[in-house]
Amino acid sequence: LAEQNIEDYFNLDKKIKADFCLRIKGDSMINVNILDGDIVFIKQQEDLDNGEIGAALVEDSATLKRFYRMTGEVYLQAENPAYKPIVISKGEVRVLGKMVASLRQYK
Repeated sequence: LAEQNIEDYFNLDKKIKADFCLRIKGDSMINVNILDGDIVFIKQQEDLDNGEIGAALVEDSATLKRFYRMTGEVYLQAENPAYKPIVISKGEVRVLGKMVASLRQYK
């Protein structure tokens, strides 16, 4: 469920231009080394180029996927072959932004 829940603040290198971050839940992006519990930093923008990884709001859930637009539909492709692409009409998805960095914290 997509909801604002501030857990922490980060001081980032000035090269990383991010507006917000998301904590990853699940294993849908493991083939690009984004794991459960990682934090991804998102540059807020309303659209993505084909093939870019970004955050999108589908119904009331935020998801991080590879983005493709084809013939009036949007394909949100996981980076794990166990997951099928999410195919939706363009009006039913809201792009939140492009992933620009990730962070893995070890215990």
